Amino acid sequence: MQAKIKRIINMLFYHESWDIMIIKDHGTHLFPDNTLEILNKSAAQQLKKKYTFQADPFLIEKDDKLYVFYEAFSFRNSKGTLRCRILDRELTEIDDVKLEGFDDLRCHLSFPFLININNQLFMIPESSERKEVLLFQSVEFPARWKKIKVLLSDTEVTDNIFLSINETCYLLSTTMDNKIIIHSAEHLHGQWQRITPTLKVSNHHHRGAGTPYLVDNKMYFLTQECTPETYGKSIYIKELVTLNDINFDENLIEQINSSINHSDGVHTLNFSNNYIAYDTKINKFSLLAILKKLSYKFMVKYRNIYLSRQHN
Repeated sequence: MQAKIKRIINMLFYHESWDIMIIKDHGTHLFPDNTLEILNKSAAQQLKKKYTFQADPFLIEKDDKLYVFYEAFSFRNSKGTLRCRILDRELTEIDDVKLEGFDDLRCHLSFPFLININNQLFMIPESSERKEVLLFQSVEFPARWKKIKVLLSDTEVTDNIFLSINETCYLLSTTMDNKIIIHSAEHLHGQWQRITPTLKVSNHHHRGAGTPYLVDNKMYFLTQECTPETYGKSIYIKELVTLNDINFDENLIEQINSSINHSDGVHTLNFSNNYIAYDTKINKFSLLAILKKLSYKFMVKYRNIYLSRQHN
């Protein structure tokens, strides 16, 4: 009975609020060996609060500046947009810019997954409302982007992870009920085909949580723990042992949970040479929480109807 009452109170008077935390690394981070230790022991700076959700941070260091690409969400329009927060090397915030080239998608956007190939910067944002996986290219860093290819169509998947192994490219995606979907291609701009390897997994939490990293010839990737009760509960660091048309084999290396900063959740982690970034959740009390949630559901339904008509 108490648990049921608690769920009702949470539904009526609490909503999630996400923020981005940045740690300045002093040359001690050795992923994945001491990642959890650094997250637990290092002071993190929170980006200034501008939106209800500031989540999914992806990092680029360039010209003595740190560029944090992220999702910005407000209940005012109940739709995520993509932005870039610019900081100097001491983490003083300089600017916050909206990314251009995405408005005509007319859908919720998040998880701005970045890919750097031959000094060209690409992005695969989360655009599941369109039932498409789209590839964008940076044309004027950091703000201007151009859509260059539809990688997957008629496919509703989320938080796509791109990686390359043995001269084959792979796209790891999840359905809305967290089932893993894998595609392969000869190169990023190639023809993507779904593959169905035999799965040997450490757990059934497959949704992407950041950039994959190749360390000492071992490929590591991150997934987020999302349950029916809790969205963004923790992050798993996994080693990708085998990935080909026949087999998908992974090992669990570490679990990162919200105890790193005594919050209510964490679901994206990325790092660069000198910085580590993650997002963090608190369940925020609001007398208008239920109205905000209903407004969000209405707006999502409205967008889905609009996008469905556009496709037809």
